[in-house]
Amino acid sequence: MLRSGKVFLLLLLAVVLVGCNQKVEVRTDDAFVSAKKAFELNSKKTNQTVGDLDFYKPPTLRIDKESISQKIVLTKRNDSFYLTVNPNEKKNSQVYYDVLLTDEPDHLVGAQTFSKDDAFGFVAVIQKGEKQVELIANVGGAKVETVTNEANTDAYLEKMMEIARSVQHDDL
Repeated sequence: MLRSGKVFLLLLLAVVLVGCNQKVEVRTDDAFVSAKKAFELNSKKTNQTVGDLDFYKPPTLRIDKESISQKIVLTKRNDSFYLTVNPNEKKNSQVYYDVLLTDEPDHLVGAQTFSKDDAFGFVAVIQKGEKQVELIANVGGAKVETVTNEANTDAYLEKMMEIARSVQHDDL
């Protein structure tokens, strides 16, 4: 009986260690599923206004007081999220996606595109260091990006897509 308990504990420890050491590619796959769901649901209503821009701000993020309508800085603990809006780009614009594929092909861990209701969006994960990744969520002319620990990939990309998808601007 004691021996089977040790075997069980060793198996449990192995499962926990494997889960903690997931490769960024596995985390990326999970994050892309969450981001796609957020894009398709488009369920977050705007709750913040900066200048002439309305958007959804998750309750766990704070708006930096230096933010302006085309560059909004949101923070969560030590991570900063940058919401950039190009008012010249419509919801179906693919400009940021084309730039991503041109500028970051060597470090691109993965990217996925979405389209629905005349809107084009994408998420991308770019390796920036041993455990650091740049995360991008984009819909048309609205882009949210951050550099963070790769362990945050799934939770952050979903929230970032909710923000990007919610952006309302007179020109978008």
